[in-house]
Amino acid sequence: MKIYLISATHYHPDGRLVKSIQYWTSAITLPYLKALTPREHEVVFTDELMQDADLNSDADVIGITAMGPQIKRAYDLADLFRRRGKKVVMGGSWVSLNPDQALEHCDAVVIGEVETVWKDCLEDLAAGRNKVRYQADKWHSLVGLPQIDYMTLPLLRPDLWKKSAFYRQYFHWPVSASRGCPHPCEYCTVQTYYDRSFRSRPVEEVVEDFRRIKALGGKKVLILDDNPIGNVSYAKELFRALIPIKMAWASQCTINIARNADLLDLAARSGCRTLSIGLESVTQENLEEISKGFNKAPRFAEDLKAIRDKGIQVIALMMVGLDGDDTKSFDKTLQFLVDNKLSFLKLFTPCPYPGTKYYDDMDRAGRILTKDWNRYDYGSPLIQPTHMTPEEMMVGFNDVYKRFYSIPNIVRRMTPPPKGNYLESMFYMVANFKINRYMRKTPAAWGTIS
Repeated sequence: MKIYLISATHYHPDGRLVKSIQYWTSAITLPYLKALTPREHEVVFTDELMQDADLNSDADVIGITAMGPQIKRAYDLADLFRRRGKKVVMGGSWVSLNPDQALEHCDAVVIGEVETVWKDCLEDLAAGRNKVRYQADKWHSLVGLPQIDYMTLPLLRPDLWKKSAFYRQYFHWPVSASRGCPHPCEYCTVQTYYDRSFRSRPVEEVVEDFRRIKALGGKKVLILDDNPIGNVSYAKELFRALIPIKMAWASQCTINIARNADLLDLAARSGCRTLSIGLESVTQENLEEISKGFNKAPRFAEDLKAIRDKGIQVIALMMVGLDGDDTKSFDKTLQFLVDNKLSFLKLFTPCPYPGTKYYDDMDRAGRILTKDWNRYDYGSPLIQPTHMTPEEMMVGFNDVYKRFYSIPNIVRRMTPPPKGNYLESMFYMVANFKINRYMRKTPAAWGTIS
């Protein structure tokens, strides 16, 4: 069979498709699915963020994946291909948590992990059969996962890789080391999707991915894990193994890494340069409310200093509009971010993703403002705040973003840089100025920056 895989983009509020050619890393879902597909099938794929989907594809099976606001576009694509008589399979976290909804638009869904069901799904479709729901009865061991072809990464720009020093400094090659997260954050699709499980790949297989990337000339890796220190013993083993590779890496992580001196030291020695940390709020009652009480807001400054003292930059993930917030919270949040010299900011409004406990709680309370899935992005008013209006929340959201990336605050945050890694710090400052310029030209993009 011919199989066409698509990672959907999402829509601007005016209906245009969001497109970008400037991404600092790439997902691996599409090349991984291709590597997982039995060789008798022909596979091509498109990431709509950079390329246009072939709406006239002659493929027998269309596979579509999407996250967050991409789901509206994914459903539209699925509907279009089904009208053309194509068999459509959908998967991903949104689909897995809402399979009945997805099946209104497709012929079959993959619920959860794909490794042990993808071959069966394709065999059924080739034979004219269809179980409709394909779901593994256990988690995969993560041993011996198929290797992807890194030169086919959908968001890699080989032209820029060859000619631009900034792009080579900026682009991070993706590697997966673990799946899941043991924490109970109630708004999070990850812990819901994986049922708070956590598993890791063999260290030697992860190291081999680093070596393969280094052989291609890659210097930086993004560890895609949602929480690479979910198993501290494993994380220490992995970091020790990465030290002789001498490559830089970044990842998401919990603030807990700052509270384990040996773990933090090993991370720094193994090449950790940037951590994207879900701080969420500077108010402890907010953290307790969303079941993220393991974050301790009163010691954030101490924790962040410990990380910066190891030469590691921090990207802050923050939510505004939680139940403990009011209109005064925006200034407090911004001051904290500037005082603690956070390198970048990803700001979120509370998002009740269907399938999570947070969605169920907000739905029962009648506080969900819209179920237009296209607006389930990083910056839309989706729930009714407790101590402000949705309009006030959005004014504060935009104001924090604009002031965080203002020229004076860029200088305050980025100087002096963390010890060591000074060339990298210079590139990060340049990236801040680029964000400032981009967001001034594209004000509607505040809520989609990622």
